[in-house]
Amino acid sequence: MELVLENVTKKYKGKTAVCNISTVLKNGQLIGLIGKNGAGKTTLMKMLATIIKPTSGRIFLDGQDMVRNPGIARNTIGYLPQEVFVYPNLTAYEYLNYVAAIKGMKKSEAMHQIGQLLSEFHLENVKDKRLSGFSGGMKQRVGIISALLDSPKLIIADEPTTGLDPEERITVRNMLSELAKERIVILSTHIVSDIEAAASRILMLKNGSLIFDDAPHSLIARAEGYVWEYTSNSVQYGTRGISSMVQTKDGIHVRQVSRKSPAGGAVPVSSTLEDACLFALEGEE
Repeated sequence: MELVLENVTKKYKGKTAVCNISTVLKNGQLIGLIGKNGAGKTTLMKMLATIIKPTSGRIFLDGQDMVRNPGIARNTIGYLPQEVFVYPNLTAYEYLNYVAAIKGMKKSEAMHQIGQLLSEFHLENVKDKRLSGFSGGMKQRVGIISALLDSPKLIIADEPTTGLDPEERITVRNMLSELAKERIVILSTHIVSDIEAAASRILMLKNGSLIFDDAPHSLIARAEGYVWEYTSNSVQYGTRGISSMVQTKDGIHVRQVSRKSPAGGAVPVSSTLEDACLFALEGEE
């Protein structure tokens, strides 16, 4: 499986949401898509899911033009949007069977996959309850299951761990990582730890442009020498480059990304992926 983007651009009323993105994605990688709000992540994912068309550029899935013939690729795509839509009057089991029917799955295979996924996502005990009574996190899990039905070759997940507790986040992360061994999995998230634990490649968007496309360790290397820790009695709210602040008995323990020492007594420390993301998105401006 190979996904090819060639100069993909999307404009809305004169505003460029995605600008001239080109890359090649292949099986065996879980790709983390990161960037600030408004960077173009969701727009890009919707184009890859054939929900919207690019203003210009081309997208190919195994040589098939997804822009000209979106129907050809849709049966191979599993898409989880940020906001999961479900029919509130249906039970979880009824809804998932409905999704399986739309995908053209055989009834026996649908029943097998639905049962297995409901168990893996700890929903087997509530499968016959109406979705109107589900919490946000439970609905998110149902949405994830619907995206995974019929074993899609391309999985596009936009903030899939939103509303999930830590155990559920780990379950989703591990499952997507396992699926990526034989598929292309693209994961957009604000939770950097999800990417740090699972992604083998990162695509970073800034103002609609692709500013990084490589392995996580390459991004971390960029920030080495620019991450500092120090203790302060007070830190001004909104100070640039701060990745963490922890109140201790000695004062506020600060971790900050900066090209030069940000405070007296600051010592350089090794970079994490979160530091590196902050450096790439803010520190290099």
